[in-house]
Amino acid sequence: MRVVIMVAMEEEAMYLRPFLDRASTIDMPGVYGNSATRGYIGDVEVDIVISGIGAVWAASATTAALLSGGKADAIISCGCSGAHVVGQKMGDMVLGAQVKPLDARVIAADGTLTYSGVRFSMTTKGTTSWEADPTLLALATTAAHEVRATHAPEMRIDVGVVGSGDAWRQSVRVIHEVHEQADTLCEEMEAHAVAQVASHFKVPFVAIKDVANSELAPEDIQLEPSHHIVPESCKVGYHAALVTESVVRMLAGVPTRTEPLTTPASATSSAASSPTASRKRASSAAASGSPRVARRTATTKA
Repeated sequence: MRVVIMVAMEEEAMYLRPFLDRASTIDMPGVYGNSATRGYIGDVEVDIVISGIGAVWAASATTAALLSGGKADAIISCGCSGAHVVGQKMGDMVLGAQVKPLDARVIAADGTLTYSGVRFSMTTKGTTSWEADPTLLALATTAAHEVRATHAPEMRIDVGVVGSGDAWRQSVRVIHEVHEQADTLCEEMEAHAVAQVASHFKVPFVAIKDVANSELAPEDIQLEPSHHIVPESCKVGYHAALVTESVVRMLAGVPTRTEPLTTPASATSSAASSPTASRKRASSAAASGSPRVARRTATTKA
């Protein structure tokens, strides 16, 4: 069995590599750096592929991984996201029962926006969302609860719609509007492209995301569009990596981890050189008026 894990950034990949046995760098033309990390969890061959940020990078890298790396039995889009639900905080988990493309829209003459979906031609119906593989989603849900029980007791778990597109929304008003219109739990920039390619190649897919920033209730230190180096206190994709590794262990029939986890040495050394981005600001939610009560497609919050 081969599992491909797609991440956007090195800052996400570095949390996954220490979980692999016999890890090595392999040639993979067409992805970032023309290489990927290959290793094993049990008997499952695992490729960690860094795509780069955004839809074009994600689509091209996923295609390259599927064409050059051998037959894939599952694709996991793993990494960080921005909150769309009041109460979500850094490190909380979002599992994508669906991934919805947020940039595929029609703007009517009166300015009204509708999510039109992705289509191949004018004669094909638009795809407004991609469903997660039921087996992978069930495993991810079980894995998330195990990670919370053993390593992250405060981690919230939501299951529903992952919004995906190239826009980074910082407007509280716009985030609420998108959440109300599309039932989104979070937003990120790659999962829709990965899901579309996975669907085209008929490979089972799931998105596993954790929250790195919330404009609804900004934290003192969080991921920002202006960052060129991820702040050391913002462990983007760390909980997503734990859940992803647990899913692969289940696929491999290997017992899940119960021992305490520490930040991998590679992550610590990388973070040590990062400037700490500290920013305290008044809540943008308060500045724009009282936020509406957020809806969730589904939740497994305790």
